[in-house]
Amino acid sequence: MNGDFEISFAKQPTNLPMQRTHYHEHYEIYYLFAGERYFYIENRTYHVKKGSLIFIKKHDIHKTLEGGKLHERAIVYFTDAFLEPYRGSHLDLLLSPFMQINRVIDFNNLEQNYIENLLFQMNNEYTNPNRHGQALYFETLLVQLLLFASRKAADTAETAYLPMNKKIAEITEYCNTHYMKILTMKEASAQFFISPFHFSRLFKRYTGFNFTEYILTLRIREAQRLLRETSSKVIDIAESVGYLNITHFNRKFKQVTKMSPLEYKKMIRTNVK
Repeated sequence: MNGDFEISFAKQPTNLPMQRTHYHEHYEIYYLFAGERYFYIENRTYHVKKGSLIFIKKHDIHKTLEGGKLHERAIVYFTDAFLEPYRGSHLDLLLSPFMQINRVIDFNNLEQNYIENLLFQMNNEYTNPNRHGQALYFETLLVQLLLFASRKAADTAETAYLPMNKKIAEITEYCNTHYMKILTMKEASAQFFISPFHFSRLFKRYTGFNFTEYILTLRIREAQRLLRETSSKVIDIAESVGYLNITHFNRKFKQVTKMSPLEYKKMIRTNVK
């Protein structure tokens, strides 16, 4: 992502899931124009259909899975800085769709027309750069979208989330609390009385990740948080997230983030300034 705001439209063929481990330091709004997808977000898998908005907050581990049909979508990204003018006033209201337990909001046909019109306006502006007042125009459209979604969420009783696979929900919750320990797929499958082969297939099907990839993602995300929010040494952070060998930690950190831990820490300090 370049800058504080970005929008993209795409039409994707059948059975094309997200290809890489995914979490980031900005907000994401995903809208489905056509088709259907399965979406994994922080320990939950959602079945998403046409006319739904999905809200993914900063640092959420997420992945789109196979939906079985051609799908067409729009994605909006924005940073904290983009909504800085609303800090201390209406920011909590605007970001409320990201804070719900259920991250998917469904809309009727009339509401879909309104949302799609906003997205088309954003995309038209984005593909014609350097227009006068462009940042302000993006901001007003995004605020309309967020406010519309927050009202819809407030007017709709939040339904209880029913996991698509209860066992996988239990397994991912277990991973989320034990990733800093030495944890192999064989040990995890034994913990839940599932054969390693069946465990591997189920985990991939409902999360989009293989087990090793998921543990790696949890560890590096937590390492990034500690680098941002504490003054701990890199070697201590490595150990706290499950790496006893600092060289191995540095290699895995760079594999996920494309930079070393020290480079990441320097980038955070520069951005804060």
